[in-house]
Amino acid sequence: MEDLFDIVPQLVVSGIAAGALYALVAIGLVLIYIATDIVNFAQGESVTVGAYMGWLFITELHLPYLLALPAVMVGSALVGVVVERVAYRPLLKSPPFTVILATLAIGLIIKNGIRLVWQSTPRTIEGVFSAEPLEIGPVLLTPERLAIMVTVAVVVVLLALFFRFSRLGRAMRATAQSQEAAALMGISVPGIFARTWALGTALGGLAGMLIAPLVGINTELGDVLVPGFVAAVVGGFTSIPGAIVGGVMVGVLENLAGVYISSSVKQVVPFVVLLTVLMVLPSGLFGAKRRKMV
Repeated sequence: MEDLFDIVPQLVVSGIAAGALYALVAIGLVLIYIATDIVNFAQGESVTVGAYMGWLFITELHLPYLLALPAVMVGSALVGVVVERVAYRPLLKSPPFTVILATLAIGLIIKNGIRLVWQSTPRTIEGVFSAEPLEIGPVLLTPERLAIMVTVAVVVVLLALFFRFSRLGRAMRATAQSQEAAALMGISVPGIFARTWALGTALGGLAGMLIAPLVGINTELGDVLVPGFVAAVVGGFTSIPGAIVGGVMVGVLENLAGVYISSSVKQVVPFVVLLTVLMVLPSGLFGAKRRKMV
């Protein structure tokens, strides 16, 4: 029993690394939701697209990983613009539920399109860091997982600076507060929508590139949408800090449950966390009531 408790720090740190990826997916969901009041259920496939784009850039164009990373984010952003034009803008006057179904359909189209082109054969890419773990006190941490945590932390800081100081970031914040008021201020609301979808899917593509060296590349990578969605809901779906806390919470509890309860329980943990938090705090940990409910 004592040995089991000795591995708690290891499980927590590994859970934080997994939770950082969930948080990245959740932030993409949150950004799109607070601007448009729509949950983008194609966000999971942006992770898959990012991983496959990275594989193409590295194996076919022979780009090094660190150059492929920003290229993937740009490519994923373009995919986000296309999704916004196809699945959101034509349905702008439709009920939110209709748009949500459209994003689900787009996600399925992307997933099955990838299957048609590359089948379901797993692929791999190599990261830039060694898989040899570092010993930090009682914890073993691979440089790849440490890089994931650092990358997500840097992204969060850059997003905070972007929304606070850049003109586009302030316009996005104004649109999230009130689309009508933003339009009266001369802000192009459709343009902001397109840029928000681009930013959200770029974060999904980044998550795909970060996770690919760890678990490989396959058409099921989009399943990370589930813990990412739970992280966003737990955090309140209107809060980037909430998405981060929700992601880390889900990642850590998954790891602990997988060891101390059963590995088969691990996939159920996000839903247990979701129900537990919502029973106590219906708006999530950091959520605020919104006029529209999706």
